[in-house]
Amino acid sequence: MILSASQVKWEALNNELEALLIEAELIRLHQPQYNILLKDDKSPIYVHITPKPFSSLELIRKRDLNTKNYAGTVLGPYSSAYKLQQVLKTARKIFPWCDKAQSRIKLLSNKKTVGSLDETVAQQALSKHLQACFYYHLDLCPGACLGKISAKEYQENINQLVLFLRGRKKQVIKQLKTEMTRLADALKFEKAHQVKIKLELIEAVTSQQYQLKPDLILPALHDSAQQNALDHLRLILADHGLIPREYNLHRIEGFDVSNLMGQNASVSMIVFLNAEPDKKHYRLFNIRQLNTPNDTQMLKQAISRRQNHPEWGRPDLIVVDGGKGQIRATLSVWKKQTPIIGIVKNPDRIVLPIKHYLDKKTNRLKIEYKLITLPADHPTLHLIQNIRDEAHRFAKKQHQRLRKKMFL
Repeated sequence: MILSASQVKWEALNNELEALLIEAELIRLHQPQYNILLKDDKSPIYVHITPKPFSSLELIRKRDLNTKNYAGTVLGPYSSAYKLQQVLKTARKIFPWCDKAQSRIKLLSNKKTVGSLDETVAQQALSKHLQACFYYHLDLCPGACLGKISAKEYQENINQLVLFLRGRKKQVIKQLKTEMTRLADALKFEKAHQVKIKLELIEAVTSQQYQLKPDLILPALHDSAQQNALDHLRLILADHGLIPREYNLHRIEGFDVSNLMGQNASVSMIVFLNAEPDKKHYRLFNIRQLNTPNDTQMLKQAISRRQNHPEWGRPDLIVVDGGKGQIRATLSVWKKQTPIIGIVKNPDRIVLPIKHYLDKKTNRLKIEYKLITLPADHPTLHLIQNIRDEAHRFAKKQHQRLRKKMFL
């Protein structure tokens, strides 16, 4: 790709939602050879908008697109079905649509297709139905299932939805502002206010602060929960550029500091082999030179002493109990190419140093951090928590032993 490219262009967008929509639209438009499968060996997913009147949305895979002839509008491909569902969930709050209207028209009008059906006849057929669909009660359906909205007004909403999904935010905003002014001039203030709410929602979901939720936990391909946790951990570290995707996370070392006002300080080193604790590899570092509470200096001393023992084996990952300060302390003395991460509390989050270098002017280590918040049931979070808790238990046990010895 690098050899065949003549120039590189990029565009900075406000957030992930806009990037996801515009990426899919550019791939659909240009069909670049490097994005044929879009991502690994997954089957790309598309959004199919059925023909009018009263169009609805459905998700289809590329294999279905190749075997069936879909009338209407097809958008995509999209790389993540889960994130696409989040986008549609967000978009539906702004541009509501109905899933039941077309099927009810077919049933009530005794026709197999509704594409050629007169819009007025279709609306009259729907108005005979007495039961609203589920999404109507959630304000995610404009009432098409009951014939409460005309086919023309409904289709204008769908057209704006299509523009929004194609990343044409400015065009949608321009249309809505024109519509809001027209309704206000016609003294239809309630409808004008509804359009204003749409504009506010669009600005909110396309702002820099708006973020999609993280991907769902991937399906487990192993019988072992520990191996499943390692797979997720490897994916997270690889996605942030800390390790290559084929990297082996066999040996993970965890470090924690325990002391009371700097007294009887100790640093624990615990070892997890294949995500299981292996106590015969545990080590303790007693800190005697420091008598003041300084966790980062104590950690630096322990890490420096750890490097003097290559016979213990080389860690594939280092986990420290703490955040930026503890990671900085570890990186400042660790001389090998080993990924280092931390875990902070309240709530538990993983801290990644995604980029670090030594500033030659100030001779100070510059680090860029990424804070990862995972669901409470995420296997990777459980693994890192277990490493942190075991390191804390082992360090505290040694600290209590030293304190007891001092008192006796």
